[in-house]
Amino acid sequence: MLLRNFLRSLDGFQYLSDSDIDHVAAAMRVEEYPNHHIFIYQDKLNKELFLLLDGHIKVGHYGSTGRYYTLKTIQPGELFGIPSLSEGRPATTTCQADGPVTVASMPFSAYLLLYQPDSEIGCRFQFVIANQLAKDLHDRHDALRRLLAQVYGESARDEA
Repeated sequence: MLLRNFLRSLDGFQYLSDSDIDHVAAAMRVEEYPNHHIFIYQDKLNKELFLLLDGHIKVGHYGSTGRYYTLKTIQPGELFGIPSLSEGRPATTTCQADGPVTVASMPFSAYLLLYQPDSEIGCRFQFVIANQLAKDLHDRHDALRRLLAQVYGESARDEA
């Protein structure tokens, strides 16, 4: 699979020019990882942007009692690691391979160069990032609704 073609097929990337896609693809490294590989550690600063190409990634959180909660499963075509990378703060979740996976990663330095708002590619790349953040927010909203339904019963789901 050519990374360039994969990127072209993703939501948000249709606004990037062919040259922009080439720059993004050139900044990424594609590798295969085994089951249980941890890409992002909770409470550690993330230094890469990741794109899942094949397989599944579990996103989870260790609660104050040490219990692990799976929050969502990342599907192929989704970017992950954005909040910690963009905010420069430790990650609030752990992202771990659920089976063998193929992932493209972009180092922080390349991310910063592509994310600059005063360039044309920067504006279009920020749209791609915003598109993924909107999907992540939607997923969190759905997870919260499911949790409220478990705690308060089905009537909470109807009211939310």
